[in-house]
Amino acid sequence: YQAFEKDLPGHNTTGFSGESKVGELPLETCETMNNSWGFNLMDKNYKSTKNLIQYLVKAAGYNSSFLLNVGPMPDGSIQPEFINTLKEIGKWLDKYGETVYGTRGGPIAPRTWGVTTQKGNKVYVHIMNPEEKNLLLPDFGKKIKSITLFATGARLKFKQDAFGIAVSIPDGAIDETDTILTIEI
Repeated sequence: YQAFEKDLPGHNTTGFSGESKVGELPLETCETMNNSWGFNLMDKNYKSTKNLIQYLVKAAGYNSSFLLNVGPMPDGSIQPEFINTLKEIGKWLDKYGETVYGTRGGPIAPRTWGVTTQKGNKVYVHIMNPEEKNLLLPDFGKKIKSITLFATGARLKFKQDAFGIAVSIPDGAIDETDTILTIEI
């Protein structure tokens, strides 16, 4: 594995991988629940559930596995501050895990609004930073059968042409953590 510590593949926001180039090995993104790898009583900089879910989704969109570190306390137990966050991430994965588990990075490179993942004939569009309710995706060379909201299965209006794929996201459909569209190809 080629691991990226506290960073996404190809980024160097933390300064840990300045000279690293993304290679051909399987990729792994490593992150902590606060700023410390091990237990640190003084580190109260806890990451939010939203932040950690979005990091997990971005890792998948960058074709990377996600290693979330939880440093145990001296008695081997997990900090109470982390337990609820882990349960919330688990609930999210129960509902949306299909869009990240067993997927590869999708056919559209990561964008400012989010990432794509793919499994079989489904491309999952993860919109974590919506810029507007109409989304223009670059064409990725496949005929689209349908686009739906993953959470509800509601069919969305779209137009595929030489300019790309224009998708209209209905009012009220935006999820503050991750609005997921399913493109069936």
